[in-house]
Amino acid sequence: MLLRRPQARFLATFALLAAILAPVCSGQDWTRFRGPDATGVSADDSRLPIQWNQQDNTQWSVDVPGQGWGSPIVVGKRVFLSTVIADEENTPPQKGLYLGQGVRDPGKGVHHWMVYCFDIDSGKQLWKHEAHTGRPTVPRHPKSSYAAETPTTDGQRLYVLFGDLGLYCYSLEGELLWQQDIAPKKTNLDYGAAASPVICDGQVIMVYDNLESSWIAAFDTETGQERWRTKRDETHSWATPFVWKHDQRTEIVVPGRVENRSYSPQGELLWHFKGRMSVLVIPSPFAAHGMCYVASGYVGDFHRPTFAILPGGSGDIAPSGEFAENEFIQWYQPKASPYNTTQIVYGDNLYTIYDQGIITCHHAKTGEEVYGKRRISPRGSFTASPWAYNGYLFCLSEDGLTYVIKAGDEYELVHTNPLEELCIATPSVSDGKLLVRTLTKLYCISGNDPVKSTGTKLTSQDLIDACIQGNLKLATACLEADVDVNSREPQGSTVLHVAAFFGHQEIVELLIQQQADRTALNQNQQTALQVVSQPWNQQLEQTYTRLANILSLELDMERLQKSREEIAAILRKAQQ
Repeated sequence: MLLRRPQARFLATFALLAAILAPVCSGQDWTRFRGPDATGVSADDSRLPIQWNQQDNTQWSVDVPGQGWGSPIVVGKRVFLSTVIADEENTPPQKGLYLGQGVRDPGKGVHHWMVYCFDIDSGKQLWKHEAHTGRPTVPRHPKSSYAAETPTTDGQRLYVLFGDLGLYCYSLEGELLWQQDIAPKKTNLDYGAAASPVICDGQVIMVYDNLESSWIAAFDTETGQERWRTKRDETHSWATPFVWKHDQRTEIVVPGRVENRSYSPQGELLWHFKGRMSVLVIPSPFAAHGMCYVASGYVGDFHRPTFAILPGGSGDIAPSGEFAENEFIQWYQPKASPYNTTQIVYGDNLYTIYDQGIITCHHAKTGEEVYGKRRISPRGSFTASPWAYNGYLFCLSEDGLTYVIKAGDEYELVHTNPLEELCIATPSVSDGKLLVRTLTKLYCISGNDPVKSTGTKLTSQDLIDACIQGNLKLATACLEADVDVNSREPQGSTVLHVAAFFGHQEIVELLIQQQADRTALNQNQQTALQVVSQPWNQQLEQTYTRLANILSLELDMERLQKSREEIAAILRKAQQ
């Protein structure tokens, strides 16, 4: 289950209080393309609206110079994205299909490959860094960008890929830690690179399929050293690899025109099969209901397949080329895939938004059709992948119009939300905020504060947030709304553990007054009293400093040290 707030990811560190805490990303931090689990589905949140425009429900917007189609990613209170700024005017991108037409020369003028960091609450620029300056050496399709890839993070560092230039690693505060140069190669029709990086077992995984020498490789997250590299015979694929973690093992699934493949975290081939994929393979794999979904659907191809693959395969899982009755292919649809967008599973349904504004729905577990092709109106073309929350599916057209579709077995369009600018990037969701990147701007879209919004149901996650932030008003509102005073965050700490750890004495006293269980144990078998009774030392202070930097929290170390002692005294007295 996804967490609703990015702060919650740090609660996993309570089990490590005896050591330096490494921040751990939760499902709510938007850590890669299409979110932490690659599904595009966000946890329900009353602050996430279903209607907006450039003014209504727009919390802030900032200008983003240059051009880039990577999604924004989020760690705590920080939003990261990449772009490339050209000193000279180049061919502007246009919506719709190009059908192979486009520029055949590198971009004109000096370009600046940039990384930006913004505060998620205000849109304030926290830092920027110029990764590279120079003239491009390879062409780039005008509808694409030299910054087409979405960055990724493990919660400790930021990894930014400029596909035919280099992989760059930053601290979350903007310090360049290491870089790996990438030799540029010729790509089909000069489409360029586009597959985004992902994290697996302390490695940054990236795929570079091209016309000269394709490969998948892993780089150490701390040092940038190459751990392994495996050659690929693919030339026409741009899908972001998927780290599939299931009960049997962890594997890296990468579709391809020649074969769909799965690799071990060490780069060994686990399984493969010829899926008769379309001539261009762009949708990215993801998992739901215990299956991995792989698809490709170039508009000019007759065979546009979607596969639902079961875990445990080895070797060639479809040696006969038959897919309908196969041990490791749960189901297969020959003509149910999009060209650019990635499908989405929401509930029990698989939704496909086609490039020219048609949507279909299939049962995610069986592949059976729920409803056939429905034309979205007004008509639009689509490159960004859909996302979902609060019972709705959202599809962003290249015109900047978001179609809001009620999830279910019948097609029902309920709203259209205009931003009136070219949109190619897939949006991101975090902390009750929707982040939409247009050609020139980054929008933060959000509804009301749950304390101020009448009729909004407060949950245990709101109480957890209040205990992290020291928001006494929100904590009081939660308890008055009958939120469980012994609510636990996903790693097992109660809200009393959380409030005590962050030194919020008034909230601790409020929880005790409301009969919070002072004897409850966290995942490290500690009571809240034991958590705050640990002696203050340099290591613990470094832990708090690190959390404060990443969460953009104001932590006064002297006050915190004193608060821990006072809270410990309160908890001891309460146990007498």
